[in-house]
Amino acid sequence: DDIQFLAGKERTQEEFFHTFNTLYEANKQVVISSDRAPRNIPTLEDRLRSRFEWGLITDIQPPDLETRIAILRKKAQTERLNIPFDVLDYIANYIQSNIRELEGALIRLVAYASVNDRTLNMTTATEALKDILPPPRPKKITIETIQKVVASHYGVEITDLLSKKRNKQIVVPRQVAMYLCRKLTDASYPQIGDQFGGKDHTTVIHAHDKMENEIKVDQELAVTIEVLRQKINPNYTA
Repeated sequence: DDIQFLAGKERTQEEFFHTFNTLYEANKQVVISSDRAPRNIPTLEDRLRSRFEWGLITDIQPPDLETRIAILRKKAQTERLNIPFDVLDYIANYIQSNIRELEGALIRLVAYASVNDRTLNMTTATEALKDILPPPRPKKITIETIQKVVASHYGVEITDLLSKKRNKQIVVPRQVAMYLCRKLTDASYPQIGDQFGGKDHTTVIHAHDKMENEIKVDQELAVTIEVLRQKINPNYTA
């Protein structure tokens, strides 16, 4: 690794030359990394430069987000750790070029959680890594996200929420979803109606006002809506 540091070191280059030849003659595979191409390493002996150029030379770019997450997941599996995806995503989003730093952040998080007897979650990650990573960026809440969470909670399909079905098993989740869309997004009543199968804005207003009144007297509904708020936006506080 970092073979460019051989530049200007004649005795080290001499030793490496003979080591390289010994490995090559024994049909061993030699993998060398550098921050520049062999021809761009100053004061590198020609005999070494020519050997470095014998094989395949490829430019390795920094890993993309998916690869960084995969690296963290593999490291966690090796250590037999169960780390939530959002934590891996948080670390991978902010450390983008250095794999050592990527794994170092994970090790730091695990050590912090162990010493403080904490669960490996986003709250712990934010605390453990606050000196090296900024707080996680809040994710924009969309109507689609709300529909997905509400449909899953009530055991219905998203297409049911968008349909014209009037049975209670569908109407209640639909009205709850419309209410939450108005509370948790910047969407107007007409915009929400459009996302629910093209319904009129007065339908959304009715759903919002009905939920607003019912949660004042229906404790179970109030709890359900609070649970859904937390699922949609964990950072929400009433």
